[in-house]
Amino acid sequence: MIQLAHPTMMDLLILCHGARPDEIEQYQALTGNAWTTDGVANENYNRPGVKFVLLDDDRPIVAGGWDMVIEGVWQSWMVGTMENWETHWRSITKYTRTTMDLMFQNGARRLQTFATAERARACEWYVRGLKMEPEGVMRGFGANGEDMAVFAKLVRNGHGQ
Repeated sequence: MIQLAHPTMMDLLILCHGARPDEIEQYQALTGNAWTTDGVANENYNRPGVKFVLLDDDRPIVAGGWDMVIEGVWQSWMVGTMENWETHWRSITKYTRTTMDLMFQNGARRLQTFATAERARACEWYVRGLKMEPEGVMRGFGANGEDMAVFAKLVRNGHGQ
C-alpha cells in the first residue's frame, strides 16, 4: 500500500544511491556540485522546507519537496530511481499533486521547478502530470552551460491553476 510520510535519512540514502542518471546530471547542472550519495541525502534531509517520501510497504519510492525562495514562492526537488518511476509514476503524480494542493491551501502562490531542457519526458510530466505551465528556457543557465526549462503553477482564486 502506498503512503505519504516524512523522509528518514535511510529513505534518502536508498533513493540517492539508486538515483536516476538524468536526475544526477540535473542536480549537478543546477548546483555546480558533484553528486555523492551521502552528501545529497544529507542535504535533502536537512532542507528547511516541505519534504515528503512515498513508501510502498515501507520501501521508499521517491522523495521530494519544496524550498521557499521568497514568501509564497517555492522551488521543487525530487529524487527517485528509474525502476520506481516506471512502476509507480501514477502514484508519484497523484501524491505530488496532493502535496502541491496542500501548499496552495497553506499560503503558497507559486510553485516552480527547473529541468534540464533535454529531459523531454520530465518536462512533459511537469505539464501533463502536474499541470504546471512552461515559462521558457534559460539558455546557458546550468553550471556547465546547460539550458534549463522553467515550469510553474500559480494560485488563482484560492486554488492552484
